[in-house]
Amino acid sequence: MTGDWLNTLEDVGGPLVPAARAFVDSQRPPLPGTGASGIRWLASQLEDFVDRDTDGADDDRFVEGAGAVLGLLLIDHLGGRTRERDGCHRVQLGRFGWFNPFETIQEALDAENPRECLSAYLSIAELEAAENGPVSRVLRVFADTLLRERPDLDIESQFELTVDLNNGASVDLARLERVARDQDDDAATEAARRIISMLPGANTQEETPWNEAAPRLLPRLVSESFLASLPGEQTLYADEVGDDVHLALQLRYGTRARYVRCDEVDSWAPERAATRQQALENLAAKSRSLRLQRVTPQILRVRQGDGLDGARLLLPDLAGRLAQLESGTWIACAPHRDVLLLARAQAMQELRTRAEDAVRRAPHPVSAAIFAITPQGPRPLRR
Repeated sequence: MTGDWLNTLEDVGGPLVPAARAFVDSQRPPLPGTGASGIRWLASQLEDFVDRDTDGADDDRFVEGAGAVLGLLLIDHLGGRTRERDGCHRVQLGRFGWFNPFETIQEALDAENPRECLSAYLSIAELEAAENGPVSRVLRVFADTLLRERPDLDIESQFELTVDLNNGASVDLARLERVARDQDDDAATEAARRIISMLPGANTQEETPWNEAAPRLLPRLVSESFLASLPGEQTLYADEVGDDVHLALQLRYGTRARYVRCDEVDSWAPERAATRQQALENLAAKSRSLRLQRVTPQILRVRQGDGLDGARLLLPDLAGRLAQLESGTWIACAPHRDVLLLARAQAMQELRTRAEDAVRRAPHPVSAAIFAITPQGPRPLRR
């Protein structure tokens, strides 16, 4: 029964399915079923594990496996799917609900009464699915207000409290969540309205003078299809990087960011020629120490986790930094905005395969194009 149940969730469960299968196969007694019986079984496993003498590695394995089972039980019961961003896995419940099953298991293990703690988190999951949870209520209020105030905009994707709009704006709703905690929907709606009023295109187009823009400028890689999808009146500044990859510019205001328009760059004359260089200098200042994670024996991933990793393809000193690791030709790809993959030239096919897979799965794909990293900048490599 367990295998059949997990098999039906492969499309929506993603990497949670094999982790859950391994966990269930390792536990006794076997999982009796889904729904309430599955939750009771999981609670018993929690209580049993708490009484064991374990080390940190055992704890991590248990949290990973039990969290995967919990996430899939909730998907099966409430409807939803797994989502991943920057290596973080969450369960999306319904339209706007979000739940972290791994954090729940960890909290239950640390609680005086694991079963009661698990029950409390399950109540939160049900509220999330009903769009009345801590996260889903905020997203619902924001989405409803956006529809009324800016019918020209849509939520293109979301991950917990971060929403990405179809005009390229990315909005962190953490502040709205704090406001909404102790307020009714009317107060939360008013707070959402203030956030929406600051989005590009509200009444008059937002403009920022050069002296304010310069320290906020950052590069962002975008795809040709993204630029083509924008409304005709919204002309963003974009330079060609190569193949189907383009360099756009963003202005970051804390948790809010917006793309820079062509007319804004034109208004910054005579600084116009320095705009791209300023953005790259700002990126370099945020990249003094690159964190590299080995994905496979042949492939590395830049893992700063600040939403700028794809753009680090353009770092002026990237070739020099990689040469210090190992001499010879390095290649790279930025399949989506938060990922930069690096490899030696001999791993071209493996890198291409991984890039194509990442583009298919990414909420904001850029390109599977491969670039050679040179002292003069990235050079596209044709197939």
